[in-house]
Amino acid sequence: MCLIVLAWQVDPACPLLFAANRDEFYERPTEAAHWWQTPPDLFAGRDLRAGGTWCGADRRGRVAAVTNVREPGATVATDLVSRGSLVADYFATDTGARDWAEQVAEIGAAYGPFNLLVADPARLCFVSNRDSAGVRDLPPGIFAVSNGHWGERWPKTERAEQGMAQRLAAGNPGAESLFDLLADRTAAAESELPDTGVPRAQERFLSPPFIAGEHYGTRASTVIQRYADGMVHFYERGFAQHGQPVHRIHQSWSVGST
Repeated sequence: MCLIVLAWQVDPACPLLFAANRDEFYERPTEAAHWWQTPPDLFAGRDLRAGGTWCGADRRGRVAAVTNVREPGATVATDLVSRGSLVADYFATDTGARDWAEQVAEIGAAYGPFNLLVADPARLCFVSNRDSAGVRDLPPGIFAVSNGHWGERWPKTERAEQGMAQRLAAGNPGAESLFDLLADRTAAAESELPDTGVPRAQERFLSPPFIAGEHYGTRASTVIQRYADGMVHFYERGFAQHGQPVHRIHQSWSVGST
């Protein structure tokens, strides 16, 4: 997952609006979003190589999503635990967002560089093993996270936050509108490109919210809406090379249902 934008307790009718793109190599085997048997009550896609997931939601109203943190040239240990398990394992527990984030903060060194957002009906927390602040309890607002450190302003995160704010102000935070936000393939201007240590051509290629390439790009776009009445809608759109659509999924349920 390389872009997450969400509105937390901004719209009283829909306290959690979540939109995200997962960017990955097309060759990496992946299963589309579905109900898992273990952990039960989890609806999410699955990384068939490592077994975890990039984002998911469950019947208790919990939501979680993870991105990696870009560190070009860094030495990567070979014994690290998959970041996708940080999401899947949350739903295997009975803990709330804050408790899980605190547990993750204690074991974060066992994973590659990550940004993790975890929510339950009452709280939204951010934790990263590249953030010295520890667990952050996020106040009501609009937040976007990509592959940088907390607070870094990249063109795609600024565009996502602005797009979410505009849709909320216009009273149009529906799924189609959020998918339009995620589908933006416009590269950042040369003067706006971040400097993350990769060549400029690669920096430009990675700069849009939606990436469409030959070997690497946006594999899935996800929209999750959790309404005040307990209804949850989970939408996923899958993509192949050059952004060609391959599936559309919509699942809905009520928090507390079985």
